Amino acid sequence: MKKSRILNIVSYTKIGLFLCLIVLVASCKSDTSAVTVHADDDPAITELNALIDKNTNDASLYYQRAQLYYDKEKYDQAIADLRFAVKIDSLNPDFRHLLSDAYLNYGHIHEAEQELNEVLRVFPERIPTLLKMAEFKYINEDYDGSILTVNEIIRLDPQNAEAYFMLGMNFIALNDNTRAINSFQTAVELDSKLTDAWIYLGELYEEKKDPKALQYYESAVLSNPASMQAKHAKAYYLQNHKDIPGALELYRSIIVEDKSYSDAYLNSGILYLEMDSLNNAYEQFNLLVGINPTNYLGFYYRGIVNEKRGNKEAAIKDYTSSLNLNNNDKNVQNALDNLKNQK
Repeated sequence: MKKSRILNIVSYTKIGLFLCLIVLVASCKSDTSAVTVHADDDPAITELNALIDKNTNDASLYYQRAQLYYDKEKYDQAIADLRFAVKIDSLNPDFRHLLSDAYLNYGHIHEAEQELNEVLRVFPERIPTLLKMAEFKYINEDYDGSILTVNEIIRLDPQNAEAYFMLGMNFIALNDNTRAINSFQTAVELDSKLTDAWIYLGELYEEKKDPKALQYYESAVLSNPASMQAKHAKAYYLQNHKDIPGALELYRSIIVEDKSYSDAYLNSGILYLEMDSLNNAYEQFNLLVGINPTNYLGFYYRGIVNEKRGNKEAAIKDYTSSLNLNNNDKNVQNALDNLKNQK
C-alpha cells in the first residue's frame, strides 16, 4: 500500500463545490434593524450579540461576528451578517471578500464572483481583490482566466510574490511543470517565507528524481519552523529515500508539537512495521485510532500488527472496523477474507 502523505495547503486547496437549496434571507425590518440572532455557546459571539444590540449600525461588529460564524462553518449565518454589513458600508472590500468566501463555501458560485466584481468595479486595480479573483478562478478550474488575472497583478506590481505563487499553481493544474517551477522560484526569490512554494518546488524536483528536492524541503522548514506540512514533506522525502532515522525524528517532532497530526502517527507506524518493530508500530497505530477514530488506515495497519502478533481475533475486529469506515479499499477486504479463511 502506498504510504500516506497529505499536505494541507489551505490557501489554494480546491474546494468541493455543491448545490445548495437553502435560500438565504437577512431578516431586516428597516435599514437600521439587526439581522436575526442565532443562539450560540461561543462567549465571543455572545459578547458581540450584546454589542450589536447597542450599536445596530456598526458594520464592523457584524463583520466580526460573521468571521466567527465563518470559522465555525456556519456559512448561512455569516452570509446574513455580511450582507447587512455591506448594506451599511458597501465600499469596504474586507466585507465583500469574506462574503465571497462564505458564498463559495456555501455553493453559491455566482454570488461569490459577483461580490469580488463589485469591489473591482469600484477599485479595479486593488491587488488583494485581484489575487482573490485569481484564486476564485483557479478553484473553479478557469485556469486561463486565473492566469490573465495574475498577469494583470504582475503588470501593476512586478514584485508581488503571491501572484507568482498563484501562477505556479495554475501551471501545475495545466501540467506545465517547467513554468510552474519558474513561477515558484520567482515567488521564493521575492518572498523567502512562502513555505508552500518551497514545498511545491520540492515536489516538482522530486518528481524529476532530482536530489535538489531535499534542499527545497529543507528551505520550506527553515521558512517556517512551525509548519507541520513543511516538516511532513521533508520527512516523507527522507522516508522514501531510506533515511528512516531522519524521517522518524521529524515525525516525532511533529507529534510533540501537534498531537492531532494524524499522518505523523500513520507514517511512523508504517516505518516501524517495515522494521518489524511491532510494539512501536502498534503504539503508533493505536494512538492514531485514538485521536482520529474515523481514519480507516489506522485500524487496517493495527490489524496487520495484531495479525503478525498472532492475535487473530483483534486483527479481524480491526479489519472489520477499517472496512466499515471505507469499503472501497480492496487491501482491507482481502486481509479480512484471508484471515477468516485461515480460521
